[in-house]
Amino acid sequence: MKRTVLLVDDSDTIRHIIKVYLMKLKQVEFLDADRSDRGLKLLGANAVDLVIADFNMPGMNGLDFVREVRSDKRHEVSHVPLVLLTGGKAPDLEKRALESGVSEFVRKPISSAALTAVVRRHLGMPEDVDDLVA
Repeated sequence: MKRTVLLVDDSDTIRHIIKVYLMKLKQVEFLDADRSDRGLKLLGANAVDLVIADFNMPGMNGLDFVREVRSDKRHEVSHVPLVLLTGGKAPDLEKRALESGVSEFVRKPISSAALTAVVRRHLGMPEDVDDLVA
């Protein structure tokens, strides 16, 4: 069964790197958006199993994006696991992210193995077996 991960990051490069990092998870397919408002539209129109979003984006930042997702009236949207990534160093970022309703907060840089483990955990995939079935 294919699982859909929505990537929301204003950097094309970061979205591409995340896809490369997760390429061994053959059962995962991606939707991506370069802005939070586009991410919200994709999330509302598609069955999404996990969202990975950047903290720092123009317009609506990652915290506002998380709040919008969590306040959605549709259960399948408001309860989707949401991982927030940041390169920010402020010590209160994680606390603010968790208070906004994020499922997991991850600081960049992150390794391929660590990101794969995060995704496997939130998608309920075994951590010790590669997803080699297409």
